[in-house]
Amino acid sequence: MALTIRAYTAMPREARDIRERVFIRERAWRPEFDARDEQGASTHLLAFDAVGQAVGTCRFYKDDQYASSDDERSVHPNTFVIARLAVLPDARGRRIGSTLLDEAEQHIAATGGTAAAVHAECDYYQFYERRGYRLTDDVYENGRHGWLVKPLTVTD
Repeated sequence: MALTIRAYTAMPREARDIRERVFIRERAWRPEFDARDEQGASTHLLAFDAVGQAVGTCRFYKDDQYASSDDERSVHPNTFVIARLAVLPDARGRRIGSTLLDEAEQHIAATGGTAAAVHAECDYYQFYERRGYRLTDDVYENGRHGWLVKPLTVTD
């Protein structure tokens, strides 16, 4: 499947639409949008399929205080959070989420980021662990949610 990923400094309408469909309608999460969605606070990635349809999105932003563990902050002082990774239901199973995650990591490493952190529900821990993330001790709701972190290196 041909996939094109574009980066934006302000959240595109297509990213908002995907997140509304996946997080609000499908998962019933609220509030979905926050100040980090404003222009300049995050970088937003959009994945487009071969016909130019937006099929997935995520955002990332610098946040050295991503977790409550002092240990994690000292190990990864230049951390970025990758968040709101969403793929439309009919586009799932095509590695779009993995490709968005890889692209976000590459952008982060290229700007000097040393680690990526994600906040996930336990149902998605394995998705991130298969991609090199490890669960930190910052879990809550009886392990239902937690932070996972991955050290990053710059590749040429």
